Order: sequence, then C-alpha cells, then structure tokens
Amino acid sequence: MAQRCSWYGGLLLTGLLLTACSQTGWFFDSDLYLAAASWAGLLLLVFGLARISGYRRSSHHRAALPVITRDPYRAIAAVGIGGILGIYVLHGLQGPVSMEGTLKEIVLWGLYGSFAAAAWEVSRTAEGMASLRLGWHLIGAVLCGSALLHVYGVLDLPYGIYHTADPAVSATGARLGGLLQYPNTFGAVMAAFLLERLFALAPALQARPGALRAAAALLPLPPALQARPGALRAAAALLPLPPYTAALLLTESRGAWLAAAIACAAGLALERRRIAPLLIAAAAPLASAALVYRQLADAKLAPAVLPGLLWLAGLWAGGVLAGLLLCRLRHSGGPRRRVLAPAALVAAAAGCAAAGLAILHQVQDRALGGAATLSARRLIYSDAWQLAKSSLWLGQGGETWRQSYRAIQSQPYVGGEVHSGYLDMLLNTGIIGLLIACAALLALIAGIGRACPRLLPPFLVLTVHAAIDFDWSYPLVWLLMLWLSAMGTGMAPLACRTMRQEEGENAFVREVSITERPQPIGALRHLLSKPTGIWSRTASQRSGLKGRMSFPPSELRRPILCWRFRLLHWISSRKPTVRYYRHQRTDSPKEGFRRYFPGTPLKPFCMPHRFALRLSAQWHRLPLLLGFLCWAVLTASLGMSEMKLRLAASAGEAERGGLLRAALSWNPANTAAAFGLSELLPPEQQVIVLERSLRYAPQHAGLSWRLAEAHALAGRADTAAVWYRKSLELDRYSSDKQTRAVLALTSLAVKQSAAGDVSGAGRSASAAMGMLKRYRALAEGVHASPGLRNDRRFHLTAQAQRQAAFLEGWSGRGKRQLIRPRPGQAPTHPPLP
Repeated sequence: MAQRCSWYGGLLLTGLLLTACSQTGWFFDSDLYLAAASWAGLLLLVFGLARISGYRRSSHHRAALPVITRDPYRAIAAVGIGGILGIYVLHGLQGPVSMEGTLKEIVLWGLYGSFAAAAWEVSRTAEGMASLRLGWHLIGAVLCGSALLHVYGVLDLPYGIYHTADPAVSATGARLGGLLQYPNTFGAVMAAFLLERLFALAPALQARPGALRAAAALLPLPPALQARPGALRAAAALLPLPPYTAALLLTESRGAWLAAAIACAAGLALERRRIAPLLIAAAAPLASAALVYRQLADAKLAPAVLPGLLWLAGLWAGGVLAGLLLCRLRHSGGPRRRVLAPAALVAAAAGCAAAGLAILHQVQDRALGGAATLSARRLIYSDAWQLAKSSLWLGQGGETWRQSYRAIQSQPYVGGEVHSGYLDMLLNTGIIGLLIACAALLALIAGIGRACPRLLPPFLVLTVHAAIDFDWSYPLVWLLMLWLSAMGTGMAPLACRTMRQEEGENAFVREVSITERPQPIGALRHLLSKPTGIWSRTASQRSGLKGRMSFPPSELRRPILCWRFRLLHWISSRKPTVRYYRHQRTDSPKEGFRRYFPGTPLKPFCMPHRFALRLSAQWHRLPLLLGFLCWAVLTASLGMSEMKLRLAASAGEAERGGLLRAALSWNPANTAAAFGLSELLPPEQQVIVLERSLRYAPQHAGLSWRLAEAHALAGRADTAAVWYRKSLELDRYSSDKQTRAVLALTSLAVKQSAAGDVSGAGRSASAAMGMLKRYRALAEGVHASPGLRNDRRFHLTAQAQRQAAFLEGWSGRGKRQLIRPRPGQAPTHPPLP
C-alpha cells in the first residue's frame, strides 16, 4: 500500500512540475494562483482520504526498504522555509509596500513547503525514489525537447526564441528561451539537467565495457534492456548529453555557462579519480552538440525542417557512437592498453578543445564584451542596496523592487527585475530573511553532498546563477531545487538508515541508543514496571549500544506493562505499542483499545474524552494543520479572484463589471481588477475604487496616476495636481506621464478661467508650470550626461515645449488679461490632452 502511494505521489509531483513548465514556469501570477489552489485542494483531499481509510505510516510498510528516519538537513531547510513564510505573514499583517506581492510570496513559500514535505515523504520508499527519478527525466525531456522542436519548426512555442539585432545581446540575432521564454533562466535549467546526467555517468564508467552500468544512472530502463551488457546500456547513458548541451549553447547565456563551469569544477573536485573517464565518455557527445549549435547559429535558429532534423539525428548518433568508441579504447585489454588508453584521453581532450574553440569563435564578441551588461547590473545593484538600507532587517514585503524601482532609480534604465535572487530576498525579507534562506540552502547542499554528491553540481548551478539573475522569480526553479534535494537526501548511505535488507531477510536496525527512543509524555515514563529483553539492560550496557543496533523482533515482543501505563501510553503516543510488530498491520484506535482492554465496551460518552486526550498529546501538529488550512483558504481566494478576472477579460460589457467586482471581493489587493473596473465607472466611482486599492499598494505608480486622472475628469484640479505630483515622484523618468500631467493641468486652468474661477485657474497654472520646470531640469540633466543609461528614452517632448511657451506667456501678459478676453474674442488656450 505504501509503495503504491509513494509511486502515485511521485507521479502527482511530476504532473505539478509539468504544469509549471507548460505555464512559463509560473512566472506570471495568473498561472500561479490557480495551480496553487488546485495543489492545496489535492493535498487536502489526499489527507482526508488517508485519515478516513485509517492509513498510518509504520515500520511494516517499509520492512524491506532502507529508510531515513531523521535528517537534520531537511529539518533545517523546513524551518528555513517556515521562517521566510512567517516573515511574509508578518509583513502582510503590518502593511507592506505591496499587499498583492506579499500575498503572492505567502502562496509561493507555502507551495514550496508543502511540495518539499510531499517530495521528502515520497523519497522514503524505493518506488517513490523511482518515480522521482522518472519525473526528473520526463521534465528535462519536455523542456529540452520542446525547445529544440520549436527551433526546427515542428512545435510552435510563443516567445520561445528571443530575436534581437543588438550584437551585445546576441551574437547570432536569436536566443533560445524555450517554455520559460527567458534565455538566461532556461540556460541555467538546461545546465542543471546536463550536469545531473554528466555526473551520473561516473559510477557506471568504472567497470569494463562488458559490465557498464550506465543505464542505472539514467532513465529507468526495462528489465530486458537492463539485462543486456555493454554498448547498448552505455549508449543509453550517453543519449541525453547532446540535446541538453545544444539547448544550453543556444541560449547564449554567459551567466549560465559560467555557473555551469563553476558547478562542474566543484563536481570534478569531488570526483577527482573519475575525471579521465568522464572526459573520455562525454567528449564526443559534447563536440557533436557544438556542431549542432554552429549549424543552428548560422541559420539564426530557423533551419530547414527536414535537412535540419536529419543533421541533428546524424550528429546525435555520431556523437554517441564516438563516445562508445573512446570508452572501448580506454577499456581495451591486452598489450595495447598502455597505448590505446592514453590515445583515447588525448583524442577526448582534443575534441573538447576543438568544440570550445568553435563555440568561442561564434560568440567571441559577445563573450569577451559584456561591459554594458555589467554596468547595467552594477547600476541596478547599487540602487537596490540604497533601497534595502531603508528597511534593512526585515525588508518591505513582496515585490518591493517592482513597486519602488521607478521612484529610486538613479538613471532611466529598464529593470522590472533586480537580476539577483539573493538581493531580491534582501529587499523583501531583509537581512534576517536572507540569512534564513542561505541557511536553508546550505543545509540542503550539505545533505546532498553527504548522501549523493553527484547531485551537488546541478543544485549548485541553480543556486549560483540565481546570484546574477532573477531565476528565483520562476517558482519552477525553486521546485527543481527541492526535487534535487529529495532525490539527493533520499539516496543516503546505509549508515544513515534504520532498516536494511540483508541476505534476503529483513533486520530491524536502530541507529540511536535506547535512551533516544520516543517515550510517553511527562511523568508517564516512570510507570514502566519489570521491563524485559533489551529494555532491562543497565545504563553501562546501553551506552555500548549507541550507533546501529540490530536485533530480532522477538526482543520487543511483549514488554510487561501495568494497565495504567498501557492506557496512558496508548493515549499519549502517536501509535500504539504494537507498532513494533513488523509483520502486523498498525492498529486503528478502536482496535488498539480492544487489544489492550479485551471485553471493555467502547461507550459513546467516552469518545470525546479520549479524543481530547489524544489531541493534547499531539498538540504540536495542530498549529501546522491550522496554518496549512489558512494557506489553503488564502490560495483558494486568490485563485477565485484570478479566475473571475480571466472570465471578465473575455466577457461582454454587461457582465464584465460584475465579474471584476467579484474578483475584487475575493482579493481586494488585485490591482489588475481595480484597473479594469475603473475603466467602466464614472469618475466619482473611479475615485472610490482606486482609493480602496491604494490602501493595499501605497507606492503603486499606476494607481496614483489613474486616481489623478479620475480627479481631473471630475473637475477637482487641486486634488488632481496633488496626485499628479505624487505619481510623477513614483515614476519620474516617464516622458509620457510628465507631458500628459502638464497638458491636463493646463487644460484644467483654461477651463477654470473660462468658468470665471480666477484663483483656481492660477493654482492650476502654477502647478503645471512647476511640473514643467522639474521636467525640463530632469531632461536637461539626462541630456547633459552622454554616458547615462537612457533605456526609457526620456527626453523633453515637443508638446511640453509648446505648453512651456503658453504658460510663460500666461505669466508675462498677466492672468487677468487672459482670463477676461475682449468681447467676441475667444481666450487662447492649449489643445486638450
């Protein structure tokens, strides 16, 4: 039963990540909320079914399996995830910069925690580990295969290829983004899958060709293929290397290449004795991938379909066959071994060098340049640090950079992302949250390095590249890291496990002393009378039993217990004492009561009391359950709001308003719904909706601008001027907003002058003149600095210059002359915006 549950659990996790792959890695909130709500509902359903069916996790379910019972690294990581989630909850209660962004982060970290718990639970069994490995390979095949098929025109992916004419951005004019639609993050993910496959070859390449075990490190192969020795299984082990390498190269991500090189160097440092076998086996597949990259780069990622596919298949097969040949030469026997083994190593090194030179020749300008990119990142990091210092310890909540960067940017660059996962964590959660996240990552790295070092390089790629790009804005990347931790820590050596299979018979093994065994709570520990067997050993005897102890179940068969201890131990412990019988199913509470007290009726009035006693003994689970329920309710609410917003986008005019109001009722912080609803309402009602939304996002430049326009349409010039000024403070490097604000206030001044409101017209004109002066000074400062980054094309527009002439004429001729024109003559006024 437990084996099937673990297998199906791994398939559910695989389905979750495949859904994330098909939805741009959940980069957009609209995809995330619905998927997280479905995941929360599924977990609640599984939990309910498990409780109804009476399923309990016990030792007999995994009697033939080596199982990890305690993992301190996982515990540290779980505490870290919970700590970051708690910081976001604290921000949500205190009022963050963006309530919508904070709620998103709460949903995300709740998703990470529940996913990690499920993946770690699945990895406790052999079938679960097999399903995790199968899911990992399936996810990699979907990501890589879909991207390459899109390059050859077989599959159509929106924004799968990023086209540009800037040689500083792409040497070939096209970069592969795949399903993630962003080449840098896609390159990091492909590097992780490539390194996982590369270092999985190391254990298999120790043996001679007749006994190569490469298939065990690759996809779960059928028994017929596993039984075949030699070349076929080695070819299966080498097959994934060329497509992963080609996809990584086609991204042209220098950061991903650098992170892959660092992680590969770390992995080779751990596998120093296997450097030569890895180089010989992987040289030919990597060289064939380099040739595929050159062919596609020359075609600007738009090759002819049939010739391109034939070229791909030929190079793929040739690389695998050449790798097999080099492996055979290295393992050849007889007197030729002393000559052929070094020759194979030299040929592999020459192939790798030739592939590297071919790639460098293709991207030499971009690889050796990059000064503009480095200066842009340095500028973003400098502004982000200045923003972080305003709230250094706990940050300002979710999406702090997105809401605030336009107000604090020192130059008019474009950068909705901070391009560093660690810096973004610092902005959101402060130094405390960053330290917690780093501690959790270090714990996972230590756990993987201790249990399965070959999975350390792919994990390092994702953690290193996140320092120079916004990979962590993709929830898929975090889920892949947690997936690697589940696979890595689930492969711990036998010294860390509590049950093993020896000589066909299961032996019950403990790794801790008897004093560390879970005991009843409180004073119940002293009720044990006349223990027998292993429980009767003295302290000196028990001190020598630390470490792994193996003993048959007969020693735990029937300890002598008084009736009070039996009752209270059954109530206070998570499972009845009979859980130590490996060949017996775990008793339900009713069966356990009848076993201890035969002939005693279970009266209905006794059930609430016994339930209360058991609940008090498991009080530590209650906060976790309540927290998960609150998270599930929040996720469902955000998911319903997003679903209403999607329905409103495709609904008619009559139904759109009701759907948008329903979206705001489910999530009052939904700014997209507030924008959509304000377009359907008159100005007075727009003000009410926008002011309510601004309570949840006080630094939102778009909401402030829309509120200023609503006040202007309502004729409240003074209030409109205040909100125009605040909106421009939040987004000062916007030529369009600067010009429109001046036009709107000048138009209001003209209307007020026509209506006879002299003082109001003067105030509006004065406000417009003040905004125009600040706009002109800012534009002149940008124009006077040639080295300034002006990605937003900020400049003084011609319309603003015309309004400057009119306002100066207003001030020169005097307001009264302009306000009171001659009889029969219309006043001079600027064109309406």
